[in-house]
Amino acid sequence: MGSAGQLHMLYTCPFCWKVRGLLEHLDIEHERVQVNPMKAKKTLPSAPEWKKVPVWVDSENKVHVNSTPIMKHIDSVHNDGKLWASDDEERRDEWMEWVDLHMSKATIPILYGSLLSALKTTTRVSKLEKFGFISKRLYAWAGFPIMWGIIARSRVKKDGRTPKQLWHDLLSEFITAFDGKQFFGGVSPDLVDLAAFGYVRSISPYPQFSQIVEHKIGMEWYHAVEATLKV
Repeated sequence: MGSAGQLHMLYTCPFCWKVRGLLEHLDIEHERVQVNPMKAKKTLPSAPEWKKVPVWVDSENKVHVNSTPIMKHIDSVHNDGKLWASDDEERRDEWMEWVDLHMSKATIPILYGSLLSALKTTTRVSKLEKFGFISKRLYAWAGFPIMWGIIARSRVKKDGRTPKQLWHDLLSEFITAFDGKQFFGGVSPDLVDLAAFGYVRSISPYPQFSQIVEHKIGMEWYHAVEATLKV
């Protein structure tokens, strides 16, 4: 069986981790194209109309953008839409929107919410991503004060909780929606589980992940989803 498509991605992008998790859960053969962050706006197959990752180019060379629609498309084409199917579509839609709104925004504070965190994160990003020689060093040492000062610090201050407490609260709230089952999807993960898992997993390459690991019930769900991946 040939490749189902190309995933144009950044290794450290939370939205890319969502799509990667789905592809690994369904064991779909695909090619990963790691984008240079400094050139993404020019080199992505969706540019210049769409300048963000992930971008999915299917086997017919059709371009798909935006992580949640990409996940729905892949599930529909390669899995008959089983992961998105639900007996309670209102509940499913409400919680997918909640995951995309709240968990996506929580990734920035925990990774860049203090000066030290921001330095650790940008140094790690500069090693993981496909930067050029000069841009790698510029990002690591010039990028972190910007991320810390402009974005993360304001979010932490506005929320009033530490990034760790924010994540623990989000995981607790999400798990209450399981109605006592192992997953949001019931006995097995659905697309909402995989989207939430992707956001949590995107923090795993960094030392700050240790703060999330302390949420015992959240980690039981996380590892249960992780066990379904074919990697």
